Amino acid sequence: MDNLIGIKQIAKLANVSIGTVDRVLHNRPGVSKATREKIKAIVKETGYKKNTVASRLNLAGRKKLKIAVLIPEASSNWSYWELPKKGIEKAVEELSEMGILVSYYYFKDPFSFMKMGDAVVNKKFDALVTVPFFMAECNHLLSKAKTEKIPVVFMDTEIKLDYPSYFIRQNSHNAGMVAARLLHGLVGNDGLYFVINIVTDRGLHANNQQRENGFREFFTTNFKGKSISIMTINHPIDRPFEIDHEMENLFKDPRRKGIFVTNARSYLIPGILKAHNVSNVSVVGFDLHKDNLECLKRHEIDFLINQKPEFQGYTAIKGMFKFLTEQDPSDLNMNVPVEIIVQENCESF
Repeated sequence: MDNLIGIKQIAKLANVSIGTVDRVLHNRPGVSKATREKIKAIVKETGYKKNTVASRLNLAGRKKLKIAVLIPEASSNWSYWELPKKGIEKAVEELSEMGILVSYYYFKDPFSFMKMGDAVVNKKFDALVTVPFFMAECNHLLSKAKTEKIPVVFMDTEIKLDYPSYFIRQNSHNAGMVAARLLHGLVGNDGLYFVINIVTDRGLHANNQQRENGFREFFTTNFKGKSISIMTINHPIDRPFEIDHEMENLFKDPRRKGIFVTNARSYLIPGILKAHNVSNVSVVGFDLHKDNLECLKRHEIDFLINQKPEFQGYTAIKGMFKFLTEQDPSDLNMNVPVEIIVQENCESF
């Protein structure tokens, strides 16, 4: 039958009112099981598709879809969060005629995350986009959001939570394995490897740990029986990056060295290496921070792994809009591919 069939035609075929069809299409109560099944069969047979764009345009002037975004406060230490925000703003601009409103909430620590999360739930937003940095606080937030029927999607990282959740992220473990393969190609089995993480007062971020685990697994899986030297350096986010006496001695070692920075701050490394006259080093970092790209252009960083934060922010809003208007969550679970950036293709970004 004609795909352009509407609710009126379905109601006529089922010999029911338009309101009854509407209740079935929106999964509302008040319709007998037999009638519900009859209407669903007609919908399936006719290939009826709700025109969600037209419906949303009609509603836009009367009812706004309110989405809250709860992300870390961008600072000189954490400017990365400007990138997903760009993607969010692009999606909002594209959906502006659909009556969508986005409000930003920011946090610095677990306490402010929980406080802002409670504020979002209490204001009864239609949906929430956030990040899963603090397990206990995220479980608290999900519990309250579930009670209020507020859908939540997490960006950046995936962690195990008490409730089924949506995640738009890169597989951090796999990304760490990719970084190891890239560095191994330059450093080999006999070189020295360093993994540099950022730590906060709550410890190591989940995605940093997942990347380091993947990095180490690459060597244990592919080079069993070989002694590969890998040293972990945990760098406090609120302090200048410094190297201690032990690290300085290791950097003086004549062997080839590979540095894997599990976060967006790999641009700090070339200056430190230069200050200590360290040579024969290859560096792999994360994310297309402007300073990272400048280091890549100057051959100071060999590879950058892009987890596409702008795309994550963009997809989170677009996916949530699709979920709110079509009850379709298919774009709210996404594994972002590991994208490798080198000097030869960095101008594209």
